[in-house]
Amino acid sequence: MFRKRKNTNKEPEIWYSLAIMTDQEMSDEDYDQIMNKIDDHVDKVGFSCNLTRSTSDKEYLIELEEKMNLNSYTKPSYLLFRISHNEIKAKEKALEKKHRFKHFFNLISFAEYDLIATKVMTSPRHLVFYSDSLEEAIKFLKEH
Repeated sequence: MFRKRKNTNKEPEIWYSLAIMTDQEMSDEDYDQIMNKIDDHVDKVGFSCNLTRSTSDKEYLIELEEKMNLNSYTKPSYLLFRISHNEIKAKEKALEKKHRFKHFFNLISFAEYDLIATKVMTSPRHLVFYSDSLEEAIKFLKEH
């Protein structure tokens, strides 16, 4: 008897991370309100955060400025980055290789893994969309 093979060439689902860029830290209520609007319309956002210009790394802001003119957008601005799961895995393996002893005894902290994932998920080279309109960000997510 013959069985049908599963399609193993299926393209992986694309996920995005959303960064809400503000001058100062957002209140939890404002952040939750925005995320609830996003969640009501799309489910492709695997990570979200509030990036503040006042506390962000200057080099990071310069890289973002090369991709978009940060000052031409009202506050808040919405930035969407394509999540690269392969890059996250590669950087985690590099961390584990660098700290073999800590990895062997399971001493690499969650914070170290989280830092790697956050840096990759908000890397300017993965920026695919930016706007000061939440509705435009939702429209982009629905279309892609």
